[in-house]
Parts: sequence; C-alpha cells; structure tokens
Amino acid sequence: MKKLILVALMTLPMLAQAQTFKYQKDISGFKHYKGDVTLTGTYSRTLDPEYLDYMGDAICFEPNKTSSALIPRPKGDERTAWFCFSNFEQAKKTFKLPDSIKKDFCKYEGKATITIKDYNLFVEETEGFDLTQLVSAKNITPAKAVKCETNN
Repeated sequence: MKKLILVALMTLPMLAQAQTFKYQKDISGFKHYKGDVTLTGTYSRTLDPEYLDYMGDAICFEPNKTSSALIPRPKGDERTAWFCFSNFEQAKKTFKLPDSIKKDFCKYEGKATITIKDYNLFVEETEGFDLTQLVSAKNITPAKAVKCETNN
C-alpha cells in the first residue's frame, strides 16, 4: 500500500505538467492560453434577475482546491479560480440546466469533473470573468436549485 501511494505521489507532478496551459497573447482585456486540463469542482447557473441584468446569463465553474492550481494566474493574483464557458449551449445541454427557476431560488448547482481547453484569463479592473471552452464532463451530479441569499 505504501508503495502504491508513493508511486501515485511521484506521478502526480507529471500529470499536472502534462495538462498545463501555455500563454499565447493579450487581447482586449484577456490573457489567452492554449492547452487543455481536467478539473473537478462545482458548476452553476445563476438565474436571479438582478444578477442576470448585471453580469448576463452564463454557466460557470469553480474548481476544487486541488484543481484550482491548474488554472493560470499571474504572480500576485489572489482571486479564486472561477470561470464561465464560452460554449454556453453545449454547457447547458451537458449539465441539463433549465431556463427558469422557482420563486426564492437563485441558481442551480452541481458537481462534475470536466475537461476544458483554451483558457482566457480576464485581467481588466472591472466586472467580468475568465472564459474557457467546455470539452467534456463526467461524474455529473444533477443540478440542484439553491435558495437566494437574504441580506438581513
């Protein structure tokens, strides 16, 4: 058993290196990276009207702590790894996300392991988000409606 754990730990850096993004160029407030990576975390779609008016309709993903290390971040950038999918319709179909939500609920959320490609890191000092393309998903838990947070 100890040997198996040791072998797993020794191969982990190779797996991480095999799945890294390579910086390409800066265009319109984004740093563009080429490559692909597999991540585990939480997908979501917020349907709260106030949020939609402000940020627009998007399907997004927050990798877990381990997977977050694979997302490109410049030195000193402390933001949580979080991004949305540029291929909205494919993501909506993949995660089986509806277009409406019950009263007092604001978003859908579920867990998945996804493969993404070509990461666009948003670097403007304004509201926005990183974008990437969803390639595939597995181990998808059905989306659950999440109640709106109330500000008391």
